[in-house]
Amino acid sequence: MERFDHHHCLEFDVLNDYLDGELSATSCAELEEHLRRCPECQEILESLRQTVELLHHLDDVLPPLPPALEERLIDQMQRRLQDKHH
Repeated sequence: MERFDHHHCLEFDVLNDYLDGELSATSCAELEEHLRRCPECQEILESLRQTVELLHHLDDVLPPLPPALEERLIDQMQRRLQDKHH
């Protein structure tokens, strides 16, 4: 079974690592192949990419969030996206 089957579609850690350039070359190629066939993951990745970009821009104008609040917000976003695709 391929590593990036539908079960892994909502693996934010993998998508985050991909956006951050932290995946191995093999994992990156596997994920890119999966993304070519999975519109749902394409949508999630694009949403995550836009969110990260927005957060980077907010860093310039807003004071940083307390770490506990930031973690709670990220957890809530992950749950909402997971619920949306189940």
